[in-house]
Amino acid sequence: MTRIAPVVLLLAAALALPAQAAVTYSWQQVSASSSMPTGLNLELAFSDEAVTAGRLSLDIRNECDIGPPCLDPQSSLLSLRYWFDDPYIGGQHNLIDYGYRTEPRNYYDYIVMDLTFLAGGLLGGSIFASDGNSDFQMVSQGALFSVVAAHSDEPFGCGWQYPDCSGASGMLVAAAQEAIEVPEPATGAIVGLGLVAAWFARRRQRPARVIA
Repeated sequence: MTRIAPVVLLLAAALALPAQAAVTYSWQQVSASSSMPTGLNLELAFSDEAVTAGRLSLDIRNECDIGPPCLDPQSSLLSLRYWFDDPYIGGQHNLIDYGYRTEPRNYYDYIVMDLTFLAGGLLGGSIFASDGNSDFQMVSQGALFSVVAAHSDEPFGCGWQYPDCSGASGMLVAAAQEAIEVPEPATGAIVGLGLVAAWFARRRQRPARVIA
């Protein structure tokens, strides 16, 4: 019994992973286009280290249908979410949902970007993303991005409804100037193991009862 607490503490230390910090940029539309539907959304989350570096170039290919290893080991782009809101019945059309070191949602993940993190929480550069079902490409002049082209195999959004989808412009703006803490999955386990260790340590210190 006396050795359990140290073992638990060592296990907790082995599971400990540094928390990641993320800075999220969201699409703020400036002008619409008659060849595109309304309701464009784009959210990009980057590691704090990538933002601090000031420049990021990525070429990500996650093709898990081909076989392992299938996940790009990069750690700068933590997530990318792109979709169109349905103005009538709700829901998300043309959804591309890329997650850091998670398997592709559809056929594959292919993301190419060359970005500069500008002052004032803005982005500039170029972005292309495809999941095999939907894709989009946008390029900026300064901080103003324009959609060059977008496609989807779906009927709505930039699919059959808008076959020549392009033209909308907007900016990608940081949700907050301060990084947001994103705890790793092991955090809860570490806390639980710490509580167990404290319980065993307390039992060791409790004096034995003397029965008269």
